[in-house]
Amino acid sequence: MPKAEATKVSGGCLCGLVRYEAEVFLKNGYICHCTICQKSSGQPAEITVLIKAGTLKYLGREPKYYVSSASGKRGFCGECGSRIVWQALDLEDDWSTNLDVGSLDDPSKARMTCHIYADTQLPWYRICEDLPKFEEKDADAMLRFIRRWRGLCEH
Repeated sequence: MPKAEATKVSGGCLCGLVRYEAEVFLKNGYICHCTICQKSSGQPAEITVLIKAGTLKYLGREPKYYVSSASGKRGFCGECGSRIVWQALDLEDDWSTNLDVGSLDDPSKARMTCHIYADTQLPWYRICEDLPKFEEKDADAMLRFIRRWRGLCEH
C-alpha cells in the first residue's frame, strides 16, 4: 500500500476559544455510525480524519473531555460545545485519535474511505454509499482497515 500523506491543518470550535494545529490524513477519513457518535454529536454520524500521532497542538484553550467508552474520550469546547476530537485513552493507540471534519478550517479537502459501525446507520441517512461498510461484527476487519494507516501515524 502506498504511503498516505499527512497534511498540516488548523481548526477549532464555533466560538474560537479552542484552536488547534495538527497533521492529518485528509484522504483517509471515515464515517462512524456508532450510537455513541450519534449521541455525542447530535447527528446521524460522525465524520472524522485520523491525526498523525504526536502532531496535535492546541493554540489557545484546550477542550474539555468526556470519557465516552473504555477506549476513548471526546473533546469539546467548554464554552460553545463544539465537538473537536476523539482521543485514545491508551497512548499506544494515539494513532487512532481523530478530529471532527467539521472542526477543520477547510473541511472541503477531506475525503472519506469507509463507513464504520454501519449496522447502526440510520435507515434514512445515506451518504457516500459506494464506500466499504463495516459492521460491529466486523470489528477485527474494520480495525485492520483503519490500522493499515498505523505506520503512517507514527513517527
